[in-house]
Amino acid sequence: MFLAWKEIMHNKLKFSLIIGVLVLISYLLFLISGLSNGLMGMNREAIDQWDPDAIIVTKESNRNLAQSIMDEDALDDQFDKAAPIKQLAVIIAKGDNKQNTLLFGIDKETFINPNITEGTSFAADDEVVANDALKQKGFSIGDTVDIAGSDDDLTIVGFTNNAKYNAANILYSNQTTADRLSMNRLKDKANAFLIKDKAYKDKTIDSDFEAIDKETFITKLPGYTEQKLTLDVMSYFLFTIATFIIGIFLYILTIQKAPVFGLLKAQGISNGFLAKSLVIQTLILSVIAVLIALGLTAITAAIIPDVVPIKFIWPTIAVYAAVIIVTAVIGGLFSIRSIQKVDPLKTIG
Repeated sequence: MFLAWKEIMHNKLKFSLIIGVLVLISYLLFLISGLSNGLMGMNREAIDQWDPDAIIVTKESNRNLAQSIMDEDALDDQFDKAAPIKQLAVIIAKGDNKQNTLLFGIDKETFINPNITEGTSFAADDEVVANDALKQKGFSIGDTVDIAGSDDDLTIVGFTNNAKYNAANILYSNQTTADRLSMNRLKDKANAFLIKDKAYKDKTIDSDFEAIDKETFITKLPGYTEQKLTLDVMSYFLFTIATFIIGIFLYILTIQKAPVFGLLKAQGISNGFLAKSLVIQTLILSVIAVLIALGLTAITAAIIPDVVPIKFIWPTIAVYAAVIIVTAVIGGLFSIRSIQKVDPLKTIG
């Protein structure tokens, strides 16, 4: 370790370039991880808040909540808890301020009733609880909002957090409000039932319905799987790029240091010792780079606006940091063969 550190301090500029490149790659990877978590969270926030064991929809709906329609009394009382839900897309407007939202008609007595962070829950028709992200869009408690394509108005009486579904902000209302806004298309109907019952697979339901576990349902949300796969592939490429970059840099430095290695070998220093020094040197460089990148990520997390869909999950980032260090060390191993090939007699001669 002494030899590895002394060389780093002696050639600060060269090794600073390696650290700088690794910092940029690590920082970008951490940002992509946060962006992936943020975008995925925007799709599934509401479902995670409901936390059902299963969602029951019609088979012909292709597991799409909006396309599933069934009678409100379609289920018997065979499940521990069953919460009917109605969904419709609405555009709310406050003056010239318009926002696309999803309105969910629910029963307040069920387990999917939202947690109120400000104001009160809906208590009458035309009252809604809104996702608190709408506060940043200019909406507040007591606002009466117009509904595009309808003569009805809604009054915001409360806010809840983490209420986005498929990246859209959510409004919660009672069933009657949802019925009227759907022009009675959903009257005595439900789009789906959310189930709380660990043994739901053992229960019998109508052959036209299917019960889907939460994670499977989420992967069927439009665009969810495609977004996640795209960002995951970008992360994998960054790991690969980091491996090759550190390998190329250290290979070039190894070639340049061939005379030094030859002299050290002539003095009796073994290939194993030199290889160990190279691995330790790579480890030091990658750890320094990752720590700097983590610091930049922490600063970013503290100052980035809430409107940016980014969410840093630190245990995941810690795993990514460890993987970057490992891939960097693997890249450094490419140069060991070059050290072994150095002939001290040719180098000195």
